Amino acid sequence: MREQTHASTVQQHESAEQPIAPVTLHHLGLKTARFKEMRAFYQTFLGCRPVLEIEGKVGFYTFDLAHHRLALFEDPSCTQAIPTSAGMHHLAFLHACVDDLMRVYQRLKRQGIFPRFGMDHGPNTSLYYQDPDGNLMELLIDNFGADAGKGLEFFSQFQSNPSLHGKPINPETYLAAWQQGATLAELHEQSFAGGFAEGAASIPQGPFSRQ
Repeated sequence: MREQTHASTVQQHESAEQPIAPVTLHHLGLKTARFKEMRAFYQTFLGCRPVLEIEGKVGFYTFDLAHHRLALFEDPSCTQAIPTSAGMHHLAFLHACVDDLMRVYQRLKRQGIFPRFGMDHGPNTSLYYQDPDGNLMELLIDNFGADAGKGLEFFSQFQSNPSLHGKPINPETYLAAWQQGATLAELHEQSFAGGFAEGAASIPQGPFSRQ
């Protein structure tokens, strides 16, 4: 009986030490001295709407049924981040399919918001934007769809195979191919072979340094 009790106690302790994964990334909180500019950018960029705003202090915004996905805190003392600043490198938002990504790209372009650069990383194709404070925001799709295992397998080969480190893409030629009916698999095959690299914005050093 004592041995069983000890074994049960050990199992309970080991279980208590195991991390419990969050369900999802819930929201982004940013402080800024450019509150109105940042609010306007994210309302366009993410299509989010205000849930609660306290003028001159804070705003909470959402793009779904969550009470908020973005919080903006106004702080006039904020200074512009410099490329060597520690902190968040970028935040990524996943779209369900290439059709959605291309429609978002076109909508933002009509609003005068353009990606700083684009890349086919292999597991995903990404467009990188900057908000008014210089924060880097990524819009992406999974090139392997719902098969997350393929993405993990691809990443495991990165270190040993430099040729897998991704290719720059020109969003306009990528868009044109999509408009002509190319599937995601076809777009990925072409872009990862460098087929959309001509005219693509150069990838910042650092990596992806903020400027």
